[in-house]
Order: sequence, then structure tokens, then C-alpha cells
Amino acid sequence: MNKQLLPDEIALLARPVMTRREKLLRFADVVRSYRDTPFGLYHNLEGYRPEQLNSIGLSGSAFAAAAADPILRDAGADLHTVGAAQRFFELSQHELHEFSCDCGGMITNTDMANRIESLAGSAPCRWLIPIGSIVARRLGQPLAR
Repeated sequence: MNKQLLPDEIALLARPVMTRREKLLRFADVVRSYRDTPFGLYHNLEGYRPEQLNSIGLSGSAFAAAAADPILRDAGADLHTVGAAQRFFELSQHELHEFSCDCGGMITNTDMANRIESLAGSAPCRWLIPIGSIVARRLGQPLAR
């Protein structure tokens, strides 16, 4: 027997599916479009535990601009915290740090957008396997520490 879908279920099916690359490229475009409004950066993002990122707000950040973008919202961006943004854009904590942390000083929106675009061309760090592990497995040898 076929079940009739509820309106919320139909809305989920109609939502455009964006790849990680597409989301990041759109994010870079959004950041670049804010020419006269420098975004705030976060301090010491690399030092936070993942659950702490869920309590850090977006006010004044590039993530706030992404949250307001209708294309990203239609793709499922329900961004209220840095943790939610990290999950939506499929970023590792290191990648998150690369363009949104103040440890290297202030950066322009153009520089930020360029950094985001460079991430769009790479695989998420959590999916990468160190090359030494691959070679060691193929050779049948344990990886030296």
C-alpha cells in the first residue's frame, strides 16, 4: 500500500541537492558579494570541542551571510551556530579554521572567499587516509611511528 506524503515530506523531496563543492562555491560567492562589509572572525576555533561549536553564534560572520542566502537555505542551510555551518558545508574543524579564525589577523572578504573556493576543490580532511598507511598496507608492513 502506498502512503500519501505529508507536506513536510514533499518539501524535503523538492529541496535541491547541492554537493559539498557546490555549497562551498556558493558560499564563496556570497562572501565575495559583501564588498563593503568585512566579516567578523572567530578566535581559537581550533581549540573548541565539536559540541562547543554548537553554542557559538553567527552574528557578523560570513556564516550569517550564508544563512541569509536563499539558495543555500533552499538547499537545507538551517544555520544558527558554527557547528551547524560546519556540518552543512561538510567541513573538518581544520577547514573551518582556515577561513574563519583570527589567528593570522584580519582577512578581506575576497581572501576569505578564495580560501573557501580552495576548500571546494579538496576532499574533506576526515575522509583522507594518510598515504603512509596505504603504502604500509600494500606492503603488508605496520606503519612506523
